[in-house]
Amino acid sequence: MTYYRYWGKAQAKGEAIECHLLPYHNLDVAAVGWLLLSPDKPLTQRLAVQLSLKPEQLRNFLVFWLGLHDIGKFSRAFQGLFQPTSSVSLVPAAAQYVYKERHDRLGAVVWEAKWLDWFEDGTLQWPTGLTRTDRKSLRAVLPTITAPFFGHHGQPVSAGNIDVEMFFCCDEHADDIEATRQFIADWASVVPPGWPIEQLFSEQWVYALQTLSWSIAGWATLSDWLGSNRDHFSYYQKKMPLADYWQIALANAEQALQETGFNKISKPLPYAGMARWFGKQTITPTPLQQAAETVELTDGPQLFILEDVTGAGKTEAACILTQRLLAAGHGDGLYFALPTMATSNAMYSRLGNLHRQFYTAESTPSFVLAHGARELNDDFIAAVAAPQPTDLDYTASELSATSRCNQWLADSRKKALLAEVGVGTIDQALMAILPFRHQSLRLYGLARKVLVIDEVHAYDNYMQTLLSQLLAYHARQGGSAILLTATLPRAMRSALMAAWQTGLGQPTTKPQKEDFPLLTHVSEGQPLELPLGSRKEVSRSVEVAWLTEEEQAIEAVLAAVEAGECIAWVRNTVDDAIRAFEAIAARHPDQERCLLFHSRFAMVDRQRIESQVIERLGKDSTAEIRKGQVLISTQVFQESLDCDVDVMISDIAPIDLLIQRAGRLQRHQRGERCLPRLLVLAPPWADEPDEHWLKRTLPGTQAVYRDTSLSWLTQRVLRRLEAIRMPEEARDLIEGVYGQVIDDIPEALQQARIEQGSIRKASGSLATFNALNLEEGYTKSDQWQEEQEIGTRLMDEPTINVVLLACAANGELALWAGEHRHAGMLSQVKLRQSQAAKLAALPSRHESQWLALQERYKALKYTQPWLPSDDPNCDYETQWGVRLGSKEQAS
Repeated sequence: MTYYRYWGKAQAKGEAIECHLLPYHNLDVAAVGWLLLSPDKPLTQRLAVQLSLKPEQLRNFLVFWLGLHDIGKFSRAFQGLFQPTSSVSLVPAAAQYVYKERHDRLGAVVWEAKWLDWFEDGTLQWPTGLTRTDRKSLRAVLPTITAPFFGHHGQPVSAGNIDVEMFFCCDEHADDIEATRQFIADWASVVPPGWPIEQLFSEQWVYALQTLSWSIAGWATLSDWLGSNRDHFSYYQKKMPLADYWQIALANAEQALQETGFNKISKPLPYAGMARWFGKQTITPTPLQQAAETVELTDGPQLFILEDVTGAGKTEAACILTQRLLAAGHGDGLYFALPTMATSNAMYSRLGNLHRQFYTAESTPSFVLAHGARELNDDFIAAVAAPQPTDLDYTASELSATSRCNQWLADSRKKALLAEVGVGTIDQALMAILPFRHQSLRLYGLARKVLVIDEVHAYDNYMQTLLSQLLAYHARQGGSAILLTATLPRAMRSALMAAWQTGLGQPTTKPQKEDFPLLTHVSEGQPLELPLGSRKEVSRSVEVAWLTEEEQAIEAVLAAVEAGECIAWVRNTVDDAIRAFEAIAARHPDQERCLLFHSRFAMVDRQRIESQVIERLGKDSTAEIRKGQVLISTQVFQESLDCDVDVMISDIAPIDLLIQRAGRLQRHQRGERCLPRLLVLAPPWADEPDEHWLKRTLPGTQAVYRDTSLSWLTQRVLRRLEAIRMPEEARDLIEGVYGQVIDDIPEALQQARIEQGSIRKASGSLATFNALNLEEGYTKSDQWQEEQEIGTRLMDEPTINVVLLACAANGELALWAGEHRHAGMLSQVKLRQSQAAKLAALPSRHESQWLALQERYKALKYTQPWLPSDDPNCDYETQWGVRLGSKEQAS
């Protein structure tokens, strides 16, 4: 057989065995896929049910096609990329065949050109019982069947109008297409496809296959990565029947799955109470946690929405539901998604030991953190494969599967969704429905996961639209989800419920109850809305008072210091925070007790300041340490740190943010303290404000929260209620701003409302446009871009990663974070493009040193260097962060 003269994997010339034959590589990958689809695995059983097949039939059918994933490598154009120096006899290169199309696409090209011939000549057997009309119908179904396998490198491919004879050669040495045909015929005798003839032409079955084709593509990609690892699949050049090599490949695949953990299934334990989680301590569940323990689980995918105040134990309630769902067979693992990297880090630490309580003692569930800066988390421990022999990359832009695998094993953002237990940002899950390379791997990882999403109210309309589409697909794929929130508007709750019901193929229903706290359970049938009680300890009333000038706020800060209280002032912009800090630090009796915290610090300084804030204001801080402490911050304080203060000042902001900020007021039990007070800096109240009402007092705030009607409605509802009382007035507060209030908005603010409403609608439309239409199946479209071009978040303008540099004593250029192992990342600060444009360019005398730093630190790729000491206008200090135009102002 001539197909033994084609290589599939290769390494540097001069090795004892320079290449691995293509038919063997195809079988390696198929063997991994065969074991991943073991009939006893829950995911296999779920796919089989969804496709109306027996698990064994499903495995045969999909693995046959997986064995064809690299038939594009039979192209002489591809074969010309490597010519061995050893004695192995391969087809020679043909100079006229230039490799200018990827091998995965070439697989689609040769299949599209020749599949009908191969059925007609008996290479492949027509499914039995087909009429001539059925055979024509097969033409429409085959692209859906084959697409996940030819598109195994992370995105769909299309044959297009490419002429197969431009890449597949027929000369005196070999006929590439004939070699392909011979391989397919012999492979079909090893693993026959077993056509699902009863389902093949059912519209319902084809629709189900289209929907699931994304996860199938993820399975194919994972199989290719694992099947390309030379630690487990040694190179073979000896000819043997495919049936014989198949047994070798299966044994190697068993070892590969054993060592990477994909062969095991952790066994969940039935939920036996929180006392078991925490060493049999006596624990009284909160009302929300009691509901999570007792609510009846139904059949099929399930959505839970948990609405309750801060301190009600939402995280533990989500974990209770998760363990119950896992034990009931409704999932194989979980992914905990949070809004920021900081909150992800905190949850990773929190779940560090707890997740083990969900499984038997013999189980070893994988546990991974997923976000862009996980290397900076000291608690992050993830199993990364040892260095393995690398394959030859085909071209500079087309990495071999082993290289992809190496990158992936070091990239927890993708690995986390394959781990049994993952924690990370919501972005990693949303990327599963956007046209990013390897998004299908993310969808495969999410299949049969319990998806827990925290702070679900915190996402804007763009992310909410993406989230709704993710939830619909997750329901369709058979997963379950738990959403956590403290301040969810009714309209948003309705949209999330509708997304889930759409995924289940059910009519949508509106929420009926306005109680708070509330547990909502959506599955097949009528949704359950369960009102909950609330503990006295978490019921709180925060008095709201008003300030109209910054000087009043400064005096309030100093008064709190004099009274021995600790106080935070949360500002809406970094520039406002810097200005306030400068004024207060100058008048504070002990400047060492005054901290500034915002997003324009280099990561190394931000980490230091976070530690200082936690030390001074965290749960374990003492009364002596807290006395007279002042924190001037932006919203990073409310989003990430488990701290509290005696008194808080906040710039006016939409009500949900003020409620969140007020949650940092006296959140920890510390004995006798003053009553919690929230002082809100806002314009003087006006029943009929003009359009500049907010800008005159807080121009920065209007630039951030451009729908000024939200600020006015927030001020109105808080003036009416005079306090933030949770939970009894939670709905009044939220719906008083986000409910049906359009007729109450003053005329002068209507234009801003209309403009921002249009922007919100446009952002939702953009999300819909960016998101993949998963119901159409795994198909090539114009949407596919590299990850940098489409975002999981919508920004007013692009951001730039700026690298802070310094000059060492010897004049050499150095990173701001010094010689730290992750100095490349720790020296960076993210700025808006317009802000980064104000920074001085790096002097040309340092250009070569900067290039050397980029070579040393991979994290410096695609960044902008900045040397503050040589910038005549802008400055950076460890206490202040980036100050734009500060030197110019000082002079």
